[in-house]
Amino acid sequence: MAKKKSTSQADRTIQGGVHANRDAHIGDQYIYITQYLAMSPFSPPANLTELRTAYLEYVRRTHRALDLKGIPQLEAFSRELLLEDVYVPLLARPEAPRGETWERRLAGRAFDLQALPEESEAVLAKGEAHPLRVEEALGEHSLVVVLGDPGSGKSTLLKYLALRLAAESDAPLPIPVPLNAYARALRSSGDINLQAYLPRYFAGQAQRVADLAPLFAAALEKGQAVVLLDGLDEVQDGRSHLVHKIETFAGEAVARGNKVMLTSRIVGYRGAPLSAHWSLYTLLDFSRQDIDDFAARWCLAFEKGVSGDTPEARATAEVERRALLEAVGANPGVARLASNPLLLTILALIKRQGVSLPNRRVELYDLYLETLIRSWNKARALDRYPVGPELDPNEIIQILGPLALWLRQENPTAGVVPQDMLLGELARVYMSDDWGMNAGQARTQARSFLDSVHKYSNLLVERGQRQYGFMHLTFEEMLAAYGIYLKGQLDLSHSLAIIREHLTEAGWRETILLAVGLWGLAKNQPRVAGEVVRAMLQMDCAEEDTCANLLLAGACLEDVGETGLGRAASNEVAAALNSAMLDRSLAPPVQRDAGFILGRLAGSSAEWLERIRPDLDDFVQIPTGEFLYGDEKQRMTIAEPFAIARYPVTNLQYRRFVDAGGYDDQRWWSADGWAWRSGRLDSQTPKEDKVWLEDRPPENRSEPFYWRDVRWNNTLAPVVGVSWFEAEAYCNWYSVQPGNLPVRLPSEQEWERAARGTQGREYSWGDEFDPQRLNCAEYWAKQNDLIDVEKWARWVRSDSFNDASTTLVSQFPQGATPEGICDLSGNAWEWTGSWYQVEQVNRVMRGGSWCDDHWFVRCAAWLSPPPFSFSYFVGFRILSPGILLDSGC
Repeated sequence: MAKKKSTSQADRTIQGGVHANRDAHIGDQYIYITQYLAMSPFSPPANLTELRTAYLEYVRRTHRALDLKGIPQLEAFSRELLLEDVYVPLLARPEAPRGETWERRLAGRAFDLQALPEESEAVLAKGEAHPLRVEEALGEHSLVVVLGDPGSGKSTLLKYLALRLAAESDAPLPIPVPLNAYARALRSSGDINLQAYLPRYFAGQAQRVADLAPLFAAALEKGQAVVLLDGLDEVQDGRSHLVHKIETFAGEAVARGNKVMLTSRIVGYRGAPLSAHWSLYTLLDFSRQDIDDFAARWCLAFEKGVSGDTPEARATAEVERRALLEAVGANPGVARLASNPLLLTILALIKRQGVSLPNRRVELYDLYLETLIRSWNKARALDRYPVGPELDPNEIIQILGPLALWLRQENPTAGVVPQDMLLGELARVYMSDDWGMNAGQARTQARSFLDSVHKYSNLLVERGQRQYGFMHLTFEEMLAAYGIYLKGQLDLSHSLAIIREHLTEAGWRETILLAVGLWGLAKNQPRVAGEVVRAMLQMDCAEEDTCANLLLAGACLEDVGETGLGRAASNEVAAALNSAMLDRSLAPPVQRDAGFILGRLAGSSAEWLERIRPDLDDFVQIPTGEFLYGDEKQRMTIAEPFAIARYPVTNLQYRRFVDAGGYDDQRWWSADGWAWRSGRLDSQTPKEDKVWLEDRPPENRSEPFYWRDVRWNNTLAPVVGVSWFEAEAYCNWYSVQPGNLPVRLPSEQEWERAARGTQGREYSWGDEFDPQRLNCAEYWAKQNDLIDVEKWARWVRSDSFNDASTTLVSQFPQGATPEGICDLSGNAWEWTGSWYQVEQVNRVMRGGSWCDDHWFVRCAAWLSPPPFSFSYFVGFRILSPGILLDSGC
């Protein structure tokens, strides 16, 4: 070969995940709590031993299972999910935020640091305090306040601490009490102090437990109690008096050696904070590692609850775990919600009930809204006592929809507005035709509504001094989608005007998608949704926004499906996407993105696959005979006919092997392949090649390396990130599946015969290079010649390279061979079955890729890496030896 580039280490960079907001993940939650507390175990007098036993049994009985009340999706579930089985340890950062920490102020937004409020900048300036497990905070301090967002796990944390302390034989005595219950007692029973109230609370709750006053008094007197006070923010009336009572009790308790922990929402705490003697800790959102841990624990606990602890239940749990994590990772909106423990729990429940995620997200978010509006106050505290009136979701949405739409238009970046502006807009809503109130009534109703929703639903929250916004960006987007929907109830043109105004703005994309989902799915009006999407196709988008309307219409189709748009509108969108994919006058990323939407549609159903790529599994027959081979065009003979796949193996096809457990079944692997899969090959590899194995340790060899990366995992794009061993195992598995031909990897001579024909053409289509016929570096760079190494290197450093990727296997029909074999030039290098040289150390790959110049996409070009190498530009194609019986292959 006349010219050869080496594959740089940069080509093999592992795109590792980042655990946002956390320095490290802390492991097993079954570490004994007592090791953190540095307290003496409670040793009661002999006459209280039986009472202690009965009380701790009550605590264990009460808190052993996850409380599912208040979550409609599981209220009918009859089995227990044990709290210890699903609990993921919470981390907190020691800080006393002004209003909220800067992370919480983001509320799911990607912020420009210049736009952060002054108090957030101050937090950034002082640096981030090191996060730690909440139990450690209780070990370091005697008085601890744990602050957190709605749904961040505050009450569950206290239940878990009480449960663990009750289970450990050498632990201090846990005393968990909801503060709203104490506040009710203060209002109804006079000025009772907190220590006197503690046994009274349990007297009204516990069965078969005698008067606990002597037990609690003994533990508190000895300094052997941990008092857990839940929900300071839930107390709306008489808060200052309650705080005074808490301070008095806590001061006396700590003086004797006890510890007190209290929880509160962040903003709710500011109204009447505790003294400086308390150490404040702010809970952090779940990191990706926490989400992974939760998925594993939750799915296993759920299946055990349904079927018992059986091998079948564990296998089902693993399938559900993978599906849940794919749902979380496939859509940014869903991923943002999953960082909140309560919202992640609801997501897991909905996913378990068969709702397809992340598509049809509008159904998911509707369930979220219903849960947060109607059910939040049912049993969210330790004593399961509602803390506010039941709210009507329909009424709330009728108000919050227009409000969220106004907020999106008023301040879409920060998502917060001053209270007086918010009240003014609420009043305008109440004065609209839908409500018909006069100005005075509207102002009164606006204040009442804001107070009720702020206190009880946790959807609209105070984010700083008299600054309001929605709990999370996702709920703002969903409610704003309702605002768009409501605008068009009488005249659709009002909704279309809003969509047209914000069509090309990235910050409005999710809102528009959800609005179409409301019409098509939630409100069962697919004809209206279809008209909206048809109107999108006609909207003007020029210059850098060219085809933004088409891609958004395609995203709508992908999101709600044919059910949500109707068949006619769906076909129009699909046809427009196909035209854009093939339109070489458009920017390459636009062509690729249009194709990728079609690819994802094909992966969503067999019907769409049949409409988009019915020949995906076809083979093309190649006869025997002479052909010209190599740069020297030697005469060679193919002695046996063969049939080669029309396309390289796609992610959709390879998924069948992954889903069938191919990576864990040794039958499909050669001895060397299984040694690679299991890690035994690592120690036998020459030093110069070990970098490949170090970059991909054994735990990362259970699927293609880029399997979960959206840039490389499109359904109809070539699978990449596979070693030669994986390609070989796929062939072995494929060959024994019912109805399949026996296959193997082509030899490099067979591959070149299929690519070059009999006369030795330079490229798969002919002798003249044309960057519009294939996916290669010149196509992305819009240049005709990047063969000079310096030119190519400049392109690699450009934005064009960062935009580049593999494309659909059907995207360049002009680059097919005369027989209709596609992508033999460009897109992805393809492993062959041939060794490089007689030493049989490296394997040969052919075809060039999306990041190679036109020298390397020639039919005679080759590379020879070791069989355990991998990259985002390496895939493979399969071949069946012999004559196909079905001539219509």
